[in-house]
Amino acid sequence: MRRLMLLPVLVLLLAGLATVPGVPSAQAAASARTPAADVATFASLVPARTSQVVRTISSTRWCRKIYCTVTQAWQKDTTGTWQLVREFRSVIAPKGWGKKREGDMHSPVGVFDISITFTTSKRVGSMPWKRRKATSAVPTSGANYNSWVEIPGRTSGDRPSMRYGFVVDYNNFRVHPGRGAKPVAGKGSGIFYHTSPSAGRAWKPTEGCTQLGVPSQMRWILRWLKPSASPRVVQQL
Repeated sequence: MRRLMLLPVLVLLLAGLATVPGVPSAQAAASARTPAADVATFASLVPARTSQVVRTISSTRWCRKIYCTVTQAWQKDTTGTWQLVREFRSVIAPKGWGKKREGDMHSPVGVFDISITFTTSKRVGSMPWKRRKATSAVPTSGANYNSWVEIPGRTSGDRPSMRYGFVVDYNNFRVHPGRGAKPVAGKGSGIFYHTSPSAGRAWKPTEGCTQLGVPSQMRWILRWLKPSASPRVVQQL
């Protein structure tokens, strides 16, 4: 009889562990996978006013290649506590982290601003935005190195992988050619967060960017990001 009486109590206890008040159960599980010290590492590197972070780190959750990563959305609440909001499978460059120069097939490590968000159709979200056209490009050499330009006759600027995303302010990316600090020649250019080029190539490595799987995930990130949160991109920290 005593064993039967304890059974409902055990069920209630298990239910309580599965759901954290005010936090979705999936989020609670994801938070449990991230040690507090790990959060403190990136939290100490972003500006105090920053309350949103898009963070990408190495992960073997979905695959075990050097370019396998997870991209996380972190939000700082009113008490100053960082909360993991969502996670997405992602991939980076084929040689992993540690970009040093143009074409080295690595992705950069560090904390970065978001230069501009982009779509090929209507604006998504409230962040600074620019329409990406068929003629849009970021030259990897020349006077407009690491700058957003329009090249007459170009037709691939609005390809599927570039329909939603944002540009990471790596190596002084210029939204407008000639404006702002000059990029360092040869250090690397065109570091984006974007979606996969097609279902069949969803998890192929990039040339230095971070790639998510489907457009709906990137649209969610673009809607979630807010200028007032002074968001930052954190890579492998």
